[in-house]
Amino acid sequence: MLLGCLLGVAAAAAYSIVDFRLGAVVLAVVPAGLAGFRAMPPWTDVWTNRSKTADIATCLLFAGLLVVLAFLVPLTR
Repeated sequence: MLLGCLLGVAAAAAYSIVDFRLGAVVLAVVPAGLAGFRAMPPWTDVWTNRSKTADIATCLLFAGLLVVLAFLVPLTR
């Protein structure tokens, strides 16, 4: 999950050069996608340190907050 987040941050940084809100939406898609990936049926028992519900809820909450924050911040152009 950490590698996915880091790749999402890099992609969002590239998109934020074009538009701040586009970068924020791309950054929000990453944890939402990771939540979907985490919700899939297990194919291995690698992640056993915390529950799936906690991972999914955290990722979706973070994605929602990013999108809300992106549209609350006024553009300064």
